[in-house]
Amino acid sequence: MQSIYFGGGTPSTLKIEHIESVLNAVYSNFTVDKNAEITFESNPVSLKIDYLKGLKSLGINRLSIGVQSFMDSKLKILGRLHDSQKAFKAVKNAQDTGFKNISIDLIYGLNETEKEIEYELESAVSLDIQHISIYMLSIEKNTKFEKMAALKQLKVSNNDEMADFYLFISKYLEDEGFEHYEISNFAKKGFKSSHNCSYWLGYDYRSFGVSASSFVEGIRFKNSDSLDFYLNGKNIVETAEKLEKEERMREEFVLLLRTAEGVDVGKFNKKYKIDIEKYYKNELSKFKKLNLIKKEKRHITLNSAEAMVVSNSIFSEFI
Repeated sequence: MQSIYFGGGTPSTLKIEHIESVLNAVYSNFTVDKNAEITFESNPVSLKIDYLKGLKSLGINRLSIGVQSFMDSKLKILGRLHDSQKAFKAVKNAQDTGFKNISIDLIYGLNETEKEIEYELESAVSLDIQHISIYMLSIEKNTKFEKMAALKQLKVSNNDEMADFYLFISKYLEDEGFEHYEISNFAKKGFKSSHNCSYWLGYDYRSFGVSASSFVEGIRFKNSDSLDFYLNGKNIVETAEKLEKEERMREEFVLLLRTAEGVDVGKFNKKYKIDIEKYYKNELSKFKKLNLIKKEKRHITLNSAEAMVVSNSIFSEFI
């Protein structure tokens, strides 16, 4: 096991002794690499010095902090518990405690100006952190945000503005020494997320907890969202689906295409015993003519940040 990740919820609500119990169970049941990346996800309000010291004493070596924004007005709209000063303080506390691999999450698309986007990025870079994940605001059905948008209580950037922001963000962070190594992720040299890369490379992963999803030996399964079922050990696995070889191949192709490295044609063909360029002949030809996909040496990749802007449309044709 090369990575352990506490997240997908708010694990910082747990006490240090609870986190220690989980880690002990992991070490007792799995072989963990000596230099494994162990990430802990947290909101800023939880990261007090004593708590951080406890996390570090357990061997946790990477933090993912849900900053979301450095603008108090945006944080209020997003319903976050912290303000911008608490976000700055959380990162400083982590650095003072000795954490040297820190990531933050940011969200854009709330009708910002380019100047406000620039302020968000300046603030992030000023923290001297190693990794930044930036996500476009998505309005999901049957959510508070959907209701707010319908009532015009929430102003969302339009598609053209989102695209312009994305290109601005990509250039700004690359100029500041961050590698744009996946559509929504930027890292300083040597600090790509091992956990995230495992997903994109198609590795198996095991997840534990309510609603957790896993992928093991070609089978995708999801745990029940019932806490009672989970605690009682009854009907923990809610769904299980075995992916056929072709479906798995298509999914992995798209996941790899999300990354800057892209699809290593030789390795991919060997793994799936296929000529992937022949299999996707029409799709690849189409997007090469549109200058959205390229092949250099043995790697097929998206051609630019502009291609990443319309990546969902591209991926839909490969699935």
